[in-house]
Amino acid sequence: MITIKINGADKQFPEGIALSQVVEELQREAGQALDPTLVATAVNEIFVPRQQRAEYILKAQDEVFTFSPITGG
Repeated sequence: MITIKINGADKQFPEGIALSQVVEELQREAGQALDPTLVATAVNEIFVPRQQRAEYILKAQDEVFTFSPITGG
């Protein structure tokens, strides 16, 4: 298990977990639909596009932030 900071709180995850899996877990815990378009993500203050989440493997002490995507211009 590794510790990852999610929106400021420490949380334990299995080693080798992908960002997409973390997003799904957070949506399940919140009782939300499993829809990756409903959330935007950043790891260590760097935006991670939705299409790259499955390949983005998190490491111990990474800081993940989730937020509602902003549309418009």
